[in-house]
Amino acid sequence: MATSNCDNAINYKSTDSQKECCAVIAMREAVETFAAREKISYEEALLRFTSSRVYEALFDFDTEIWKEGSDYLLSLYDYCTSKKTA
Repeated sequence: MATSNCDNAINYKSTDSQKECCAVIAMREAVETFAAREKISYEEALLRFTSSRVYEALFDFDTEIWKEGSDYLLSLYDYCTSKKTA
């Protein structure tokens, strides 16, 4: 029995390189939004983000956070940093 394109798409396994690319794109977009929102430089926003546990989780591909968009990533960052100061 032949497999359909849909079956192939469902069973597709991303490579680590593809996962990393997705993670970097989401991170860049989240950091841009964060910098604009906080009225800080991109570099400062990037430093804050890369110092967070969210950054570590993003590049731990088992968490699959790399599949999420930048809005989710920024929400997760906000949630984690609010818990740290609460």
